[in-house]
Amino acid sequence: RRLADSVILDSAGSGEWAEVISHLKPAIVSLRVTCVRSFEEDPAATVQGTGFVVDKSRGLILTNRHVAGVGPVRAVAIFDKHEEQEVEVLYRDPVHDFGFLRYDPSKLRLTRSEEVRLDPAGLKVGTEIRVVGNDAGEKLQILAGTIARVDRNVPELGSIYNDENTFYAGAGAGTSGGSSGSPVLNKEGHAIALNAAGLEGAASAYFLPLERVQYSLELLQAGQPVPRGTCLAAFLFKPFDELIHVGLLRRHEQEILSVHPNVTGMLIVDSVLCEQQILKPGDILLRLEGDVCIEFVGLEAVLDMRVGGFVQMLVCRAGVELTVQTSVADLHALIPRSFVELGLDLLHSIGYHAARRAHLPLDSGMYLARTGFVFESAGCGRASLVCTVGKTKTPTADDLCEALAHIQEDNISQSLGTSFRTSAGTGMSGQVMPRWLVHGPRCGCGLVARVAPVAGRRWVARDLPAPDVAAQAPSAGLAGTLIGGDPLVRRLQASLATLRFRTDRRFCTQANYHGCADGVGLLVDADRGLVLTDRHSAPQSLGDVEVTLAGGAATVDGDVAFIHPLHNLAVVRCDLKALAALKRENDLPLKAATFAKEATNSPRPGDELHFVGFDNQGNLFGTQVSVSAVYLPSGRDEFPMWDMPRFRERNLEIIVLADTPEDARGGVLCDRSGTVRALFAAFDWPGPNREESTEAYGISAAVFSDLVDSLQQRAGELLQVPSLDVEVASVDMSTLARGAAGSLPRAWLQAVGRKCGRQGQVARAMRVHRILPTGASDGSLRPGDVLLSIAGCTISSALDMDLALLAQLNLAKPPTQKGVRKRPAGNGNVGTSGGQQSAFKVMVKVFRDGEELCVGIAPALLGSEDDSRLIIWAGLVLRRTPRCILERCDQTVAHLAGDVFVQNLLSGSPAEARGIAPHCFFMELLGQPISTLDDVLAALQSQQEISHGSASSSSVNLQHVSTDPERSWARIRVVDLHGQEHVCALQCDSLFFPTLDLHRVEGGRWRCVQPGC
Repeated sequence: RRLADSVILDSAGSGEWAEVISHLKPAIVSLRVTCVRSFEEDPAATVQGTGFVVDKSRGLILTNRHVAGVGPVRAVAIFDKHEEQEVEVLYRDPVHDFGFLRYDPSKLRLTRSEEVRLDPAGLKVGTEIRVVGNDAGEKLQILAGTIARVDRNVPELGSIYNDENTFYAGAGAGTSGGSSGSPVLNKEGHAIALNAAGLEGAASAYFLPLERVQYSLELLQAGQPVPRGTCLAAFLFKPFDELIHVGLLRRHEQEILSVHPNVTGMLIVDSVLCEQQILKPGDILLRLEGDVCIEFVGLEAVLDMRVGGFVQMLVCRAGVELTVQTSVADLHALIPRSFVELGLDLLHSIGYHAARRAHLPLDSGMYLARTGFVFESAGCGRASLVCTVGKTKTPTADDLCEALAHIQEDNISQSLGTSFRTSAGTGMSGQVMPRWLVHGPRCGCGLVARVAPVAGRRWVARDLPAPDVAAQAPSAGLAGTLIGGDPLVRRLQASLATLRFRTDRRFCTQANYHGCADGVGLLVDADRGLVLTDRHSAPQSLGDVEVTLAGGAATVDGDVAFIHPLHNLAVVRCDLKALAALKRENDLPLKAATFAKEATNSPRPGDELHFVGFDNQGNLFGTQVSVSAVYLPSGRDEFPMWDMPRFRERNLEIIVLADTPEDARGGVLCDRSGTVRALFAAFDWPGPNREESTEAYGISAAVFSDLVDSLQQRAGELLQVPSLDVEVASVDMSTLARGAAGSLPRAWLQAVGRKCGRQGQVARAMRVHRILPTGASDGSLRPGDVLLSIAGCTISSALDMDLALLAQLNLAKPPTQKGVRKRPAGNGNVGTSGGQQSAFKVMVKVFRDGEELCVGIAPALLGSEDDSRLIIWAGLVLRRTPRCILERCDQTVAHLAGDVFVQNLLSGSPAEARGIAPHCFFMELLGQPISTLDDVLAALQSQQEISHGSASSSSVNLQHVSTDPERSWARIRVVDLHGQEHVCALQCDSLFFPTLDLHRVEGGRWRCVQPGC
């Protein structure tokens, strides 16, 4: 008989084995299982494993429990001829490491139908075996071995889940990842065990016997439920000599040997759950229901028949025989079968395994399986327990939802007190303040419960109603203000603020990896509550901002109103209602800071100034400092590039102190009168090993003086920043003169020398280093051009560039537009990189190839560099292509790039399951070109992927769950940052990953909607 593809004599070991494996090869499948939600200790991710068909007519596949997952999953079985079939979870054993998946046999077109027969009795010491599976992810690997023992206790995995109350077999087969769920075959072609685990760093493999597997399979084939009982105790098998040391009597040993002469030991209670008050660790099982019981199969058979009732046991406890009666609980009911999503946090009941591992009661609380914004920002990690909400205990999902329903949404930050205990049993308690819900769901969509009945396979989502408690007016309490100490510190206290920013890491568009930051700001408008800070402290508007004013006197909510498109600056707007309430009820000492706005007042090397700011513990202090240098980082000292593109400072002369205050978080540099000369800001800094840190430097007040003027004096104007879309580098004049082809203009040399001399610096020039592809200067300026002047203003620093462009913008007097400008919605034009082309041109004089050239350039007018909208589809987080992405692309890629960018992937999503990489341009969906975020929704609507409603309705519900068991596929085309195109297809999942539209609304808040709902 012809052998199947890839089965050869060498791999099988012999002709006899080759025949067996060739015959059974179509029954062995590769499994790709995507856990769509974190559950117990399983993270949301895609795993690989093996399974094998045990009933070809019903389409039943046997695999490991840890492969099939413990929560909601989407799974695919890949058969012999590379046919992919969707499978669903039919049954997971609550304790033992096996489960059954089901597929539709009628859909197989190419693969021959075969099944592997189970033979539990064939598991014997000395049996020659073959483990056939997908070892290390490779399809169909054949590993040889010999059964060495069949009576070892369960291997200790060091995790929350661990098998119990069963023997395991051992062999030196050397299996590894991907082979879990493989059949352990004998020469007759029967499965005698299920490959379950291996010892890392050794060739040992552990196999699960099939007695309980056979028992479950027969019930499933008969269409009956599988009863599973537990006495809330885990037993181990111990040899007689060891049992005698803990109290077994010699006559007990003789009685057992008279019934089972070949047995070598007995069962002893190893651990019990808190609810088990009858049995104790160390109890040796003598008889069960009057019969001798010395092995696990008999123990479990009795327990499964007594679910909901009682069993009688005769045990030996410290040499004393005791007859006890203990209840038998339904093991299925102790396994979590539902979960609650609070925004992006996921909680479910503690469950049997976590309670056993941590020795906690089963009603201890809700287990935090995934931390999102609410609990992560409160400092809680995975495996924490939410025991109470306010004064209400929350042992179940229903209790948690009921407790949250009676808390006013805007006051959850004051009302939700949560006590925690880690899974290791270490006690810890605290009051958390999940301010995420104070502003509504910015990254999530409220409270959702998802339930899967024990007998069912499909999860059902249920949106829970919003809290029914009436809203209350915002309020904030006052703390004491400084009354002693440095007079300069007391004077500036009314103008300084500390900020705390938090967002969910999955939706970080400009924030650091952790999604949280603490910083310092400066009040620039006391009436409107506007605070100037750096981009480290307020990186994006999608998040939560707390502003503590007057040196700790009061804390209010805030939102990020403006992010400077070019420099490390941002503006935060305080909640006006809360601010008004504070002013009305208390005499809050708030005062806008005064600035030294002229460029001639910028700090110079050698200046003696005063630092006033906060340390990392939040203490306000002041000290005298000295300016060491003011320079533009260039060459090897330039601001480093990020591995993953994000904002990077450029074209900014930083102020470096000779004696930077130790542990300073941020603050201001001022003179003795309290006039602010510079903002001492935190800059995000990438490390060599992808770690992130912050470096503190001063930013001259002249850099942001026009921004402050616009905020203070022209409140209704559109905030715009002109830019040539170039990055410049500083070069010494002497070096430039030696390398220049031709003579530099003498008048310009003298002007630069005078300007640099007044600033206490050597003469330097600005040379074009990089040009933004598709930017304002693309095609007009070249790298290496020396900037001589802009609109007649001599250029000797990056600050001169900014001031010259701002002066021309103010002369042009664009029409006044109301409101703080946010970046306009995408229109498919990437050339302006999120801005708009100005209506005026500036004359830029450069020195190129030994000649002076005048170039007319229309500067780009940039608004706030922040996202005002995100689309989440199939787990892809889509945003408008930001400027920082184009800065990393070459000219060719930048012109090919689209205006929709894949920023991130959600774990466990269809996109992650298909191996789609983030940080690419989203070019096409379902055959339709994508130019804007609106195009994404339009493509879904036109294809009627997930439509809902009557034919007369113009709206399309993108959340409708189709009754068709086959979820729809979508073809996409993306372009990576190197310009390489990729085409792939992914399977939509509207239940667990619905299409979401996150957008910023009036007032700075974010709203999450489901299109069509």
